[in-house]
Amino acid sequence: MAYSILVAEDDPGIARILQHHVARESWTCHVATDGEEALEAIDELDPDLVLLDVMLPRLSGLDVCQAIRRRPGTQPAVLMLSARTDEVDAVLGLAAGADDYVRKPFGVRELIARCRTLLTSRAKQGNPKVTLQPELTGPIEPMALRRGPLVIDTLGRRVHLDGQRIDLTPTEFGLLHMLARKPGQVVTRSTLLERVGGYTSDAYARTIDSHVARLRRKLQEAGGSRELIQTVFGVGYRLVLEAA
Repeated sequence: MAYSILVAEDDPGIARILQHHVARESWTCHVATDGEEALEAIDELDPDLVLLDVMLPRLSGLDVCQAIRRRPGTQPAVLMLSARTDEVDAVLGLAAGADDYVRKPFGVRELIARCRTLLTSRAKQGNPKVTLQPELTGPIEPMALRRGPLVIDTLGRRVHLDGQRIDLTPTEFGLLHMLARKPGQVVTRSTLLERVGGYTSDAYARTIDSHVARLRRKLQEAGGSRELIQTVFGVGYRLVLEAA
């Protein structure tokens, strides 16, 4: 699959390394050296994935990520990079809308593996920019899931609550879709990690928690209850339609 990748990195050495390894995957790579240039490139190129440094000049990576998530239409996956080791920085990146977060110095193989995971997950979730051959196994899902006042358009990747449109990132949409398929049932963190994030290690559980917190906030802003997505401590999450 010929994906388009934008590397937003002001360190020329790191940018060259990333560009080299992205090209080895037969993906198209473009480089932006500051935040404003990154936003211009995103509008012009509409990439599938953005490798986004937190500490960009002119406009920080956090600001760029928030601007990406405010864009209408299709949105790229975002993997943030930072030299800072403070966990708060990672939480801020995820809260800004990033799908994943990697600290520098990073292993290139791990980074590319995470890129593959995000791109594959994004394709499986039905992003309209990526076309996959249909799978002929398993039941055919309806075009829209209707759960009380919540309507999830699985093909158009649109979500409405009481008729109000809610803009979600690819990961947030995947989480909500997974929970809505089994309303009232607990979906474990490990299942969400594997099915939505593509990870099999519980070390990434905090990432899922951050995405769920952001999803809850968006549902609340649309008039939904915080209890619509209920935490089952030590296990996972479930969609509670009574709270809707």
